[in-house]
Amino acid sequence: MQKLTNQHVSAAYSYLAAEPEMNVFFLGDLEQFGMEGEQVSCGTSDRWKPGEEFPWLLLRYRDNALLYSRNEDYDASEAAEYIKEIRPRTISGKDSLMRRLLACLPDRHAQQTQLARLETVTDQQKAEMGPLLERVRLLTPGDIPALYDLYMKIEEFAYNYRGKTREACYEDIRMNVSVLGRTYGIFEGERLACAAQTSAESSLSAMIVGVATDPDFRGRGYAKASVLKLCADCLEEGRQFVCLFFDNPDAGRIYRSIGFTDVGAYTMLRSGE
Repeated sequence: MQKLTNQHVSAAYSYLAAEPEMNVFFLGDLEQFGMEGEQVSCGTSDRWKPGEEFPWLLLRYRDNALLYSRNEDYDASEAAEYIKEIRPRTISGKDSLMRRLLACLPDRHAQQTQLARLETVTDQQKAEMGPLLERVRLLTPGDIPALYDLYMKIEEFAYNYRGKTREACYEDIRMNVSVLGRTYGIFEGERLACAAQTSAESSLSAMIVGVATDPDFRGRGYAKASVLKLCADCLEEGRQFVCLFFDNPDAGRIYRSIGFTDVGAYTMLRSGE
C-alpha cells in the first residue's frame, strides 16, 4: 500500500465527499488527525499516481480501519493484503464494499447495520420531551467509571472492551468523552441509566454512537431524550447533518420518531476473536 501524507488530505476529503454519510468517520478523522501521526495513517493502491482519482482509500486509526472506494469493483484483494499486515480489530465502511473485502478475509465476520441521517431538530420535538430533556447532561472524565459499568452490561458494547485491562478501557472511553466527541447521559441516583455519544465530529457532520440504556431503566424514553439533545446541540453548532447506525427494529422506530431517514447499509468486519 502507498502511504499518503497530509498534503493529500484535501484530495482525499473531496473524494470521500461523494458519499458523506457513508464516510462520516473517515471525514471526521481526517479533519481531526490528518494522515500522519502515531495513531493514524492513510493509504491507497501502489498503482495510484498523483493527479489520478484514488482507486480506494484505507485509513487506520489506533486498532480500527476504514475503507472507501467510489468504484464498487475496486481491487479488494490488494487492500486485504495490507489489512492482513496491520491486523485491525475492525474494518468498517459501505456494505457493498465490505462484502467484496470479506471474500478476501475469510477469518472475519460481518456485522451489518442500517445508516440513517438527520438534518434538523424542531422546537416542538424538544417541547414534547418535556422535563426529561432537562435531565440529559454532558458527561465528564469523572463519569468514565459509570460509563464503563453501563457498557459492560450490554453485550454489543462489552465486545469492544473484552480482553483489555480496565485502564485501557478507561482510556478508550476517555477518548470518546474528551477527544473524538462528547457524551450525554441521564443518571438515576449514582447509576448512569442511559448514554449517547458523538464520534468523528467535524465541521460538516457527526456520528452518534454508543447509545445504551441500562436494562433496569428501559422503556422510559431515556435513549430518545439523550439522542435528541445530542443531535440538537450538534446541529445548532452549524453541522449540516448527523448520522447513526441501528440494527434492530425497536431502535429504528425510536430514531425515525426523531426524524432520522435511512441512507443505506453500513458494515463492520470484525476479527474472529
